[in-house]
Amino acid sequence: MEFNNVAILLTENCNARCEMCCDSRGRVVGKTLDINEIDLILENINNVKSINHISLTGGEPMLYKEMVEYILNYKFNRNINISLKTNGFWGNNFSKAEEFISKYAKKISKISLSYDEFHIPFINVDSLKNIIKISTKNNIPTEVVACFLNDSMKPGEILDMLGEESYYTDYYFQPVIKTGSAKDFNCNKYIKLLDTDRDILACIATSDPDLTINPNLDVFPCCSQVIENTILKIGNLKEETLENTIQSVLHNEIFCTLFSEGFTPFLNLLIKNNIKYPKELASPCEFCEFLFKSDWFLEILKNEKFYSSIKK
Repeated sequence: MEFNNVAILLTENCNARCEMCCDSRGRVVGKTLDINEIDLILENINNVKSINHISLTGGEPMLYKEMVEYILNYKFNRNINISLKTNGFWGNNFSKAEEFISKYAKKISKISLSYDEFHIPFINVDSLKNIIKISTKNNIPTEVVACFLNDSMKPGEILDMLGEESYYTDYYFQPVIKTGSAKDFNCNKYIKLLDTDRDILACIATSDPDLTINPNLDVFPCCSQVIENTILKIGNLKEETLENTIQSVLHNEIFCTLFSEGFTPFLNLLIKNNIKYPKELASPCEFCEFLFKSDWFLEILKNEKFYSSIKK
């Protein structure tokens, strides 16, 4: 197993205040990486030869356009694709958006645009249309990522709002995950796609392993919406190199179980111990947060001598 992708959370700040924000970003004055911290991250990425893709995200990374450009202009020792995850607010000025996208057309591999009814109060849809139009002209793929509740707008309404530009972009529609600010919604509002007792719950990192580095230089083993709300921090670049951190993950029995067998062994352990667990889920990530929000499940693994027993 190799980690090929790294998400860099450039900032915790955001110009929007979305009710479904996975980690309540934008509601507080958060931290933003400085140049020295960015240099440390990029130097570490340079030293991990398996990494060939970086996703710049937040918060809203384009609040700090000069930082985004610094990363885009960084001299890596090999070809590394860089994508941008943004709410697209900066597309409101067509000429400036065109200048930026055209300048970095050969360096940006994709622009992922977050837009749904929660973003509408803060972002004009014309900003997204402009970015999609300019990106298409410059042969940069785009996607629109949207989250939904039972009583929210439907995916088709987002397509209608995008109009003609909807033909030129991809889509990724998903239920709101009950984490961060989204925990405030009534339970009947959530769309539940999975039945814990019926469906096999696989970790999202299994099919496309990636890492997340946040503005505190903490490293996490995936880019799930819930990951920073768990105890699954695997390192910090102030204390250990990214290369060593990755090696520690590959030799960690809990992560190896998650990546290879999913949540099934852990679910069986819960059943064995008559521990109540969530039956309906929007995503397997909700189950991960349930298990690893605190260290309670680690104590169960320890008390059960779980890994000792399965090795026999």
